[in-house]
Amino acid sequence: MSIAVRFFNAIGTVPHAERLAFLTQDVRAAGTVLGFYGAAAAIGAKPAEVALMVVRRYRPDDKHRQIVLVFQQDPAFASALSKLYAARGKPLGFEAQNRWCAIPEPGFLAEETYAMLAARFPTLLLIEESPEGPRIAVHASTGFKQHPRLKLSPLPKGATIKAEPPKPEIKPAPKSSAKVVPLRPKPASAPQPAPRAKAQPLPLARKRRLRSAVALNERVERQVVDEFRRLLQVVSLYG
Repeated sequence: MSIAVRFFNAIGTVPHAERLAFLTQDVRAAGTVLGFYGAAAAIGAKPAEVALMVVRRYRPDDKHRQIVLVFQQDPAFASALSKLYAARGKPLGFEAQNRWCAIPEPGFLAEETYAMLAARFPTLLLIEESPEGPRIAVHASTGFKQHPRLKLSPLPKGATIKAEPPKPEIKPAPKSSAKVVPLRPKPASAPQPAPRAKAQPLPLARKRRLRSAVALNERVERQVVDEFRRLLQVVSLYG
């Protein structure tokens, strides 16, 4: 069964879809802050402009899939979504901070949910688990006239995007009949020590009358400066 997105138009897919394949490995991974913001960054969208939808089975032996909606924290949208499913008697579970919710696929209200998503978010990133592998597609809401510029790749035929593209086959190179003559290594010559450059004396400051605000008299200050000058001479000549 494939999810039919309403009120959105498919506009592309993620250039490197395998980077988001981890979101289908664990349904709760989609609700992490890292997973949501990583998905938004992958398509170049602002977090407030994108909703992430992950469709997969919680366990391999589950009969039905789960639909996980992830979005930036929005109390008004979360409250409206909760009231919608409560009025229809459909199960809907939110996490503590109302940043993501899980819906069993048989109880998913597609028309109403997609209408609410389209009215709130310009962009929908769908990651759907299928027998052929995860399908990752980006949709734009038809209710918005302007959409953010996203980093997308064009959708292939049938809008089926596999998370891992097939690896190209590597053919072995044909054997050459020419005889290979090994090269004899040249004897390594002893490294010659580099000539040591003659140390140039550092320019020293000329003697001048000291005027200091510290609690030292002029004789002590002059003694300190003379010792420092002698230290500079030793470093410049023998350093």
